[in-house]
Amino acid sequence: MPKLPAGLSALNATQFLGAMNDNILKLLIIFFLIQAQGSDRAGIVTATTGAAFVVPFLLFSAPAGCLADRFSKSRITVLVKAAEVLITSFAVLAFSLRLETTLYLLLFLMAAQSAFFAPAKYGIIPELAPRHELSRANGLIEAFTFLAIIFGTSLASALTQATANRFWLTACFCLAVSLAGFVSSLGLPTVAAAAPQRRIRLFPTEIIRILCQVRHDRWMLLALTGLAWFWLVGAFAQLNLIGYGIQRLGLSEVHSNYLFLASALGIAAGALLAARISGRRVELGIVPLGAIGLVVAPLLLQLLPPSLPLVVTAIVLFGLSAGIFSLPLQTFIQLRAHKDLRGEILAASSFVNWVGILLAAVLTFLFSGPLKLSAAQGFSFLALLTLLAGAVTLPAFPAMTCRSRQLLRSWLKDRS
Repeated sequence: MPKLPAGLSALNATQFLGAMNDNILKLLIIFFLIQAQGSDRAGIVTATTGAAFVVPFLLFSAPAGCLADRFSKSRITVLVKAAEVLITSFAVLAFSLRLETTLYLLLFLMAAQSAFFAPAKYGIIPELAPRHELSRANGLIEAFTFLAIIFGTSLASALTQATANRFWLTACFCLAVSLAGFVSSLGLPTVAAAAPQRRIRLFPTEIIRILCQVRHDRWMLLALTGLAWFWLVGAFAQLNLIGYGIQRLGLSEVHSNYLFLASALGIAAGALLAARISGRRVELGIVPLGAIGLVVAPLLLQLLPPSLPLVVTAIVLFGLSAGIFSLPLQTFIQLRAHKDLRGEILAASSFVNWVGILLAAVLTFLFSGPLKLSAAQGFSFLALLTLLAGAVTLPAFPAMTCRSRQLLRSWLKDRS
């Protein structure tokens, strides 16, 4: 297999370290607040911290997209990684002084720097990789992102236990990771600004303008909404699995967090599998196949007995389906977007994705709070929503569903 361009290695490392640090720090804050406020408020804590992490993406996606088009994306990456080092330094201090409100603020700031990174990191991929390598490049980026989530999730739990809940000490590890991410960002090749004259628009209404521009491109709208659904599903799973482990399997909040590792591993494997199936093209025909798994796997989490091996198998299937579902959509958006507008379109995509993640936090709050539903019942409700969304959307794209049937028949024929 030919090697990808060298710049993608630096981008991959920078993204890996940033995603890992985001997850460690977010989970440290969740663990700290659950211990401070009581395990009976675990659902409320995960929902409120999830919302605090989402809001910056809604506020700053518009200027982030304009900046990604107006300036060099590699330069933006270096600046946001420097900001990450500063924010993580303050997190060490906030944990040591047990400043609960300050931790919410720092989580907001951590998400803000990630919001400015998002359109730059996805927009630079087509500038570093040739068109026929886009699926493979995105597959590797996606796989390493979720491997970072795996490491971040496991390290957050393991380091919390190893340091005997001295959260400031674990935050020092986060500081070291952020420094490594800053160093890796310096290895990105300098790329030219795509649209140096682009005005910097500060308000989220700019996102509406971009979405209106692409509203006549129904394939682009499908990709944007489908990718947002993927992030809603993934965010809901990450938040809901903590309550699921506590309620269904009798685990602690720290041990319940390990369940998401199976989902993230499945997503990484699904992204690599989707890249392999796609080859030198963008294969949208596998999207409906992934959607089927996103219906079946959450239902299994409701129906299966409380057996850890069975539950982990269902969670891996959940993640595998999500990875297969999302990768062609992400690659298609990058390829379909015009170079001069790629940053803004990717920013609009990020905005819509984070609306989905915010809705996931709202669903988690409603289920665990006012509706008093179990986490397992929440997964069944998510499966029903996915089924309804697929039933409404996919019949409008007969070419894609026809391609799905062709791929499925070819797969069955190869194994007969």
